[in-house]
Amino acid sequence: MKSRRSLSRARSGNVMIEFALLAPVFFMLILGLVEFVIFQYKTYALNHVVYEATRNLQTGEVQVDVNGNPRTPEMMKQYFIDEACAAAGAMIDCHEIYFDVRAFDQLKDVTYPPPVFDKDGVPTNFVFEPGAPDQYSVVRASLHHQFITPFMDQLFHMGPDLPAIVNAYVIVKNEPWI
Repeated sequence: MKSRRSLSRARSGNVMIEFALLAPVFFMLILGLVEFVIFQYKTYALNHVVYEATRNLQTGEVQVDVNGNPRTPEMMKQYFIDEACAAAGAMIDCHEIYFDVRAFDQLKDVTYPPPVFDKDGVPTNFVFEPGAPDQYSVVRASLHHQFITPFMDQLFHMGPDLPAIVNAYVIVKNEPWI
């Protein structure tokens, strides 16, 4: 049996070979873990952004200005996006979030067509139709996340070069703001 002193002086290269074999696997696991945490953060943050922006729909802030005058559809959409951007954190580009806003008279009427995405993951059938007082506003949003770690796309059952799409949904009954 070798003594401690002789082991510390050994220069046979076993440690270097073991490190060379295990390091890529170790670093891939660490990178995959970090990327998964970022993906989960985007999921949490998108839910928060949608909740905060939908609250402005519910209270009528999107539909009418501070003087009680109705906004145009373009102004409503811009105000909604501005409020969503205010709620987004530093790690989310709010201009990459796609919103689908619809209004329904009764909760039983809430239906959504399945989202249709083009080859780049951009939704093609999302609309912006906020509700009136006492209607139900339903908001869904999507955000892209492109995995860079090898094999993460297979873990999430996606093809290579396809973005992962993070989704969030909120349904609220609008207050009688008039």
